[in-house]
Amino acid sequence: MMKLNIKTIALLLCVLLAIIYVTWNLVYVTDLNDLLSTANHQSEDMLLRLKAPKSDGQITSDGSFLKEKPAILEPLANRELKPAGEAPPEEELERIWNYVYQRQYHCTDSKYLGGRENGDGAYDLCVEKPFWPDRTGQGKCLVYSFGVANDFTFDDEMAKLGCEVHSFDPSTELADNSVRESGVIFHKVGISNEDDDNGFNGWKMRTLKTILRELGHQGRHLDFLKVDTDKGSTGFEDIVMQQIIETGLYKCVRQYSMEIHMAGPLTNSENLNRCRLLYRQMRTLNDGGWRLFNTTDNVRAAKVLVDPNYKQTMNRQHIVNYKKVILWETSFVNFDVSGTCQEVLFDRKP
Repeated sequence: MMKLNIKTIALLLCVLLAIIYVTWNLVYVTDLNDLLSTANHQSEDMLLRLKAPKSDGQITSDGSFLKEKPAILEPLANRELKPAGEAPPEEELERIWNYVYQRQYHCTDSKYLGGRENGDGAYDLCVEKPFWPDRTGQGKCLVYSFGVANDFTFDDEMAKLGCEVHSFDPSTELADNSVRESGVIFHKVGISNEDDDNGFNGWKMRTLKTILRELGHQGRHLDFLKVDTDKGSTGFEDIVMQQIIETGLYKCVRQYSMEIHMAGPLTNSENLNRCRLLYRQMRTLNDGGWRLFNTTDNVRAAKVLVDPNYKQTMNRQHIVNYKKVILWETSFVNFDVSGTCQEVLFDRKP
């Protein structure tokens, strides 16, 4: 039997310890990396900077997806909140804040159209099929744009794409039914939840259903519906969403863009209820196949009047208790377009 001297034993022990040390570090670093990866993923989810899901399925000849639409990923931060509609102002703000910053679909081909030099008035158009199908031999795409405030840049760009564009705004001095050089048709009419020739601010107001009928567009899809309207410190976007939900018109709208106006203080019950309503309406539209693909902070006025580095987070800090307003420009695509406006509304069974 070979005898080992002390030096040999010591050397073997050192080698063994070195092997143990290297092995332990490999395992530890792997576990640590896994842990950090999970933590980073959770942090991204908390900040709602997750990569939006894609839909890579094939498209049929009629422009419909063969693959199921992307699932809605609930932000981790929202899972700890009290139920929607029952939570305190801070939590309801957290819920809608997390919602608008988590894209539900990644549009791989989009055009950011219109807008002034600072970007105000610009909106995103997703030109993927079936959200923007080939119109060859099928007539023009149809666009309704509510709220222009004498900025027709987006509307004109849509007309240049070959669309029939109708702009609506009762607050301007332009003549009703005037036609712009681009072909855009202007209507001195506002959007509302009822038909009234002397409605808000004495303006002529109409429901979306009535406008479709009066313009003879019942048998068509609304390829793009844009709502950027002001009503004091809020807007009419909640009225429009409620209409398209109750009437079923959301089924004939391919794309929808709106500016969300959320006014504080949220400790005011009216403002809090509107915050809850906006969130509930967007989730209802999600159930109908709509997916949020773009959100833009509108803090452009604050950058000029307050601070060039102004961020939306500054509004968030104070909107619960003070008269602040958060403005978001949001865009949705509809995976479940199921018929023309005539088919989903005027032929709808009571």
